[in-house]
Amino acid sequence: MNTLVINGDGLIWIFLLLFFLAFGVPILLAIVALAIRNKNKRVSKVLLIIAAVYALIGLGICGISMI
Repeated sequence: MNTLVINGDGLIWIFLLLFFLAFGVPILLAIVALAIRNKNKRVSKVLLIIAAVYALIGLGICGISMI
């Protein structure tokens, strides 16, 4: 794996992008939902549900493509 980083192969960037799509977006949605929880509980609940569904779909699709 170190040779990929040293040689500048684009494969590591694809893995990082897939990792961010699988985990980064749902984490950001959850942080935003928790930040607005006091102002609007309904929107916060919807964002948390969207984050959970996105994580399940993202881990399914991106996880399969990483194998």
